[in-house]
Amino acid sequence: MFRMFTQFHNFMEVEYLPVVSPHENQKENAVRFAQRTGHAVSTALNVVQTSHSYGDVLLLAKALECNQENPSLYLVEMAAVEAAFHLSSLEAVEFLDVFLSMNPDSKGQVEIHDFLRVLRLKPCTLSEKIFGFIDMQKSCKITFKQFLVGSAHILKQPLFHQACESAFTACDDGGKNYILEQEFGYSLMLSLPGLSNNEIHGLFTLFDTDHDGKISKADLIACLRRYPLLIALFSPCVLQQTWP
Repeated sequence: MFRMFTQFHNFMEVEYLPVVSPHENQKENAVRFAQRTGHAVSTALNVVQTSHSYGDVLLLAKALECNQENPSLYLVEMAAVEAAFHLSSLEAVEFLDVFLSMNPDSKGQVEIHDFLRVLRLKPCTLSEKIFGFIDMQKSCKITFKQFLVGSAHILKQPLFHQACESAFTACDDGGKNYILEQEFGYSLMLSLPGLSNNEIHGLFTLFDTDHDGKISKADLIACLRRYPLLIALFSPCVLQQTWP
């Protein structure tokens, strides 16, 4: 640096990025124009084009707000996620909120015991299957992107809302439009045999989102939208109702 400033002749070269304008002969939608602009700029800079979007900015802000050591670990290239699953940026931020409550390590990874703690699940075969659904690499740890993609895959299934409705109907003994803790526990016993009263209460309080001592249909759907992986808990009771 010192040598450059003490030379008699110095040269500086400035290269401007290309200006990309919408096609005049056709109406171009914003997404297509953004893709074309991104390609032009990445080509000019000789770098790989990514699918980062404003959604990644929101994720980064959430990670910073939660004092994460390396917030960039939670960037997922939201444009690609949105295109694949039709998941909004706000939904992704909610999933990040859940993931951060699992106490990820300095590498942004979560182990199974913290995963089960947040979902109020006891260690068992079903719990391991739920975790294994996300842990595709069988590393016994999951990243936020794996958690996000796995949760979004279930949440955006065409029959997800219908499955939530069926789960509520199966648990609502007598059709009174709410579920009490005792009948909720009985329904869970079909998928998680041997649950203690404390374990049942822990799951009940997770689903009782308005804390009124009972689970309404709105409570159950809201909880399953936040924790879509938990829909697996209701498969046996729904099947029992369908084929008693």
